[in-house]
Amino acid sequence: MIGPNFTLRGRRRRIARAIVDAMVPRWPEFPHDLTEPVLASLESMVQGYPPALQAGFTAALFGLEFLSPAMGGGLRPLSKCDRATVNTRLEKLADHQLPQVRQGVLLFKILISMAAYSRPEVEAFLGYRRREWRDARRKFRDSLVANDPLELPATPAALGAVVSPADYLAFAPALTGPTTAESATERVTP
Repeated sequence: MIGPNFTLRGRRRRIARAIVDAMVPRWPEFPHDLTEPVLASLESMVQGYPPALQAGFTAALFGLEFLSPAMGGGLRPLSKCDRATVNTRLEKLADHQLPQVRQGVLLFKILISMAAYSRPEVEAFLGYRRREWRDARRKFRDSLVANDPLELPATPAALGAVVSPADYLAFAPALTGPTTAESATERVTP
């Protein structure tokens, strides 16, 4: 289903699971299997995308599913192959002569890497203390703000009080006051 309730079900889930299983990082000393948690994170990431990108993601899944048999390893679709065959096919697709095909594989590699390396157990295993660092940075910033005698302005909204939505979309902004040649804004009429 495409939209705010995007889910990977049926064949889409099997294809995505095969790709995630092949691309997820693995270490001999790491005791966890990341396939299911990364697949859930990938689904959650794509759920936040606009419907057009969700459709593109789905098209890329099926493109890899049906294009990969041309890369060897038999005529079985990608989702029905073992991990070694999926890896071989994805590596061949990553070296394809068409940039669009290479970029499709790279898209999945980036999304899967983002989902995998942001897992707390992976960060702890690799020795990254990013979450601790963020908490320490937030506490430090709060202490700086608390010690600052100046009143800080509020964070501005998207268009703020400077520009109204109607003015933002206008092609020629209305000028107020007299205009001079030295003024930074100059109205040009055809």
